[in-house]
Amino acid sequence: MLTRSLRSFVVVCSLALTLAEAQPMPSSYLEYDVDRLPPSVHRARRDSLMTLLGERSVVILAAGPVRVRNHDVDYQYRQDDNFWYLTGFPEPNAVLVLVPRGIQVADPADSTRRITVREVLFVEPRNPQRERWEGRRYGPEGAMSLRGFAYALSHDRMGAVLARVLMEGVEAVYCPTMRDEADEARAEVLRPVESMLERVRTRFERRDPTPTIQRMRAVKSSEEVALLRKATTISAVAHAEAMKSVQPGMREYELQAIYEYVYRRMGAEYAGYPCIVGAGENAVVLHYSTNRREIRSGDLVLADCGAEYRGYSSDITRTYPANGRFSRPQRAIYDIVLAANQAAIAAIKPGVAWRDVTAISDRTLEAGLVRIGLVKQTDGREFRKFVWHGLGHAVGLNVHDVGVDTLRANVVFTVEPGIYIAEDMEGIPPEYRSIGVRIEDVVLVTSGGNEVLSKGAPNEPAAIEALMRRSGIGNVPVE
Repeated sequence: MLTRSLRSFVVVCSLALTLAEAQPMPSSYLEYDVDRLPPSVHRARRDSLMTLLGERSVVILAAGPVRVRNHDVDYQYRQDDNFWYLTGFPEPNAVLVLVPRGIQVADPADSTRRITVREVLFVEPRNPQRERWEGRRYGPEGAMSLRGFAYALSHDRMGAVLARVLMEGVEAVYCPTMRDEADEARAEVLRPVESMLERVRTRFERRDPTPTIQRMRAVKSSEEVALLRKATTISAVAHAEAMKSVQPGMREYELQAIYEYVYRRMGAEYAGYPCIVGAGENAVVLHYSTNRREIRSGDLVLADCGAEYRGYSSDITRTYPANGRFSRPQRAIYDIVLAANQAAIAAIKPGVAWRDVTAISDRTLEAGLVRIGLVKQTDGREFRKFVWHGLGHAVGLNVHDVGVDTLRANVVFTVEPGIYIAEDMEGIPPEYRSIGVRIEDVVLVTSGGNEVLSKGAPNEPAAIEALMRRSGIGNVPVE
């Protein structure tokens, strides 16, 4: 792998080779856009945002930064949620400027004509030498022709355009605080933006557009639901393969590998979050991530794993016995959690407050723990020593996405009750120690109720045990 300094040298030396005229877009580049939301969806969102903020506003949003993993190795790039929601543009070092009242620019098809546009996307210019090292870039022409932007320019033109945009008539500039973070290229792009805003800050009020964009994101469109359905289908297949594959003597990371293989094999670009695979005592660590322990007969395995597909993340948790059969104490705890999961899902429909769904789950968990004698009082407090987190959360562009207080059609939530009994808890019968159970499903609120999107991964004990009698892709020996 090239060092960062060598890559920087190549980029600097090749700047003089950047062509002023548009570069032809390779036909293979079109594959980059397969199964993404169409540009018309993102354009409609930008139009809606401008309508909400009014004609006297300007919106300036920056792409997410490139993050350094260590030394001269970067993390795989992932776009900022809000920028992705409005643009569908996958590259770093881009800036979106929305001008509801419009701005006159040269017609891309005929430079002698002037046209009025309400959006300008500033992007990295295409550079053949750099693309040999880092892959294809859209450039301004590709941003317009392939991603549907009304107007796009290379980001070296941004200062001049912003100077015109921020002239008289602007009452509010909606621009989040732009942190440089660890990305030098992003800092270089954003420096003229912050400099320009500082020079003219007495003319307008600076506001954060994030709350408005998040309200837009809470209710999913039909296109977003389709992508969440696909992400959840991939995740459910991965859970089923892991259940079939697990056996005592494996390491937790071997199960993690099965999940991540299925994600990639089925077209997901990322895991939605680091894979949690905890066996035995590790199952009671909510965000366990070491994934190194040997899985032993008699362990429960708690796997909280979800794929991200085209920017949309799923989130499924399944708990299953390493040897294929629940013990009596494991089954007792599992049945309580499953009852809470099912009772909560049954209550989900438009108009229901999320806190009321949570209350149903809590009552079910408490009653079950009282029934088996681990909790003595039905006081709404004692059971909390075994129940450590809330019922669930919205999913979407972020695995913990923008939610709502009262459920509406086309919001997507997880339902994930859990009971956790650590090995060092006092006063607990030995047979219940080191048992952690969480059952998490992805639920779409529909106009008439709900739909469980994650049903492809079984959660009934009998169905889990039956599935685990079959062989999975992880049972193939590795030399």
